[in-house]
Amino acid sequence: MRLRTLSSAFLPLLLDISSHFSLTTAAPSPQAPSHGPPPPDPSFLPHRILAGISVVDTPIVRDAEAYAKRYSPGSYNHIMRSWLWGVLHLRHNATLASQVDLEVHAVGLMLHDIASDHNLSHPFVSPDRRFEVDSAIAAADFIRSHPDGKKWPDWRVQRVWDGIALHAEPKLALYKEPDVFAIYWGNELEWSYGKPAGERKGITEEEREAVMKEFPNEGGLDEGPSTGLLWFVAWYCKYKPESTYALWGHGAGLFAGGTSAV
Repeated sequence: MRLRTLSSAFLPLLLDISSHFSLTTAAPSPQAPSHGPPPPDPSFLPHRILAGISVVDTPIVRDAEAYAKRYSPGSYNHIMRSWLWGVLHLRHNATLASQVDLEVHAVGLMLHDIASDHNLSHPFVSPDRRFEVDSAIAAADFIRSHPDGKKWPDWRVQRVWDGIALHAEPKLALYKEPDVFAIYWGNELEWSYGKPAGERKGITEEEREAVMKEFPNEGGLDEGPSTGLLWFVAWYCKYKPESTYALWGHGAGLFAGGTSAV
C-alpha cells in the first residue's frame, strides 16, 4: 500500500503521529544513570569524511553499516542520514559530545531499523514484538558475534539495546544515559523536514544539503512524516496489531484495512 494523497479527514491523525516526533528542547535528566567509565577519547579513534562530516571509522562501525545495508536496504539511506544528523547534533553540542561513546552511538543508529522490514519472513522480524525491540535484539546479537564487539562490556551492549528500543519513545529516551539520549536525537532529527535550523539542533542548511545529496530520499519511509511514516506504521497495525495497539502509531491502522480501534 502506498499513500500518495491524504484526505483532510485524517489530519488529526497526522498531527497526532507528527506530534510524537515533534522536536523538543529537553536536556538529559540529571537523574539519568551514568554507570560505566567515560567514553573512549574520540581523538584516539580512526575517522573518515562522509558528506563533509568527520565520523568514527572503526571495524565494528564499518561492519554495522554493511549489516544495515544487507538486511535493511530499503531503509539504508534513512539509517545513514539519521547517523549523520546525530553526529552533527554532537558537533553542535560539545557538552553532550563529551559524554557520548561514538561507537555505541554509531552502531545504535545504524541498526535502529534493522528489523523494520515489512516482511514477516525477514530473519530479524518477529510476529509479535515491536520492530524497535526486534531491532535491539538483532543489534545486540550482532555486537556479541563481532570480533571487536565480543570485547565490549555488557553496559555498552545495553546502551545500544536501550537506544534502539527507545528511539521512538521520547518520554523515556530523553531521561536515559547520554548515549541513549543521543541515539534518540539522531532519529528524531530525521523528521525535521522543513524546520528552521534553530529547531534542528544547530544543523545548518549547508550541512543538511550535504547529507541529503549523499543519501537522498528514495521513496517509502523517505517520503516524510505525512506519507512515508504513515505508510510505514500502517503495516504494523495490520500485521502486528497486538504490539502496535495503543502505541504512538496505532492510529495509522485506519489506513491498513481489516483493523479497528478496539
